Amino acid sequence: MGRESGPGDADSDGTADDESTTEPADVDGAESVDQSGERDQESDADDEREGSRPTLDSIPYKLRRSRVNEGRAQVPFFLREEVVEGEDALRAELEETLGEDVYKSDYREAAMVVAQRNPGLVAAVLREWGYDLD
Repeated sequence: MGRESGPGDADSDGTADDESTTEPADVDGAESVDQSGERDQESDADDEREGSRPTLDSIPYKLRRSRVNEGRAQVPFFLREEVVEGEDALRAELEETLGEDVYKSDYREAAMVVAQRNPGLVAAVLREWGYDLD
């Protein structure tokens, strides 16, 4: 299992944002328009540059974290032996499918997300275990 690298401190293009401008800021949010009624080309360039930058939420969790458990609460729960034994096969299948190492915390949390999105699947297993017998 390889070490997972976190997001770098520098911008992806290796440049820093220059927030200083020589033009006054538009306080009310209106577009810069020249005397001919055309939109300022510099404003177009600024909009394109800002629109192309990903937000933190748009970057997948795996890529924006610096540690595997970053942003996670530790929620211990108990598993029966046969479930724990099945984890190795699950992990191997996931790693083969994805073509990379998969952390236990990641596939366990992903399994919980799948369960939350598909409560009927969870109910079916609970019925196998003896729930809803009446």
